[in-house]
Amino acid sequence: MSIERDELRRLIDQLPESQVAPILAIVRESAPTEDGGDEWPLPDFVGALSSGKGDLAARSSEILRDELGRDPQ
Repeated sequence: MSIERDELRRLIDQLPESQVAPILAIVRESAPTEDGGDEWPLPDFVGALSSGKGDLAARSSEILRDELGRDPQ
């Protein structure tokens, strides 16, 4: 067992009962999937800013023109 895992178990054993459920929820979200996959799921915010319209920085003038209704100078 790694030092970190041993410390984690020790710290969990010291938690007051009122903090067990919130910590358990966080650990469950981070645990590998039940189908045996080794990859952990990404946080919910990953991909939140994806527009599906390519590189937004390269298209900034076009986007501003469309949104503001006028040609940029």
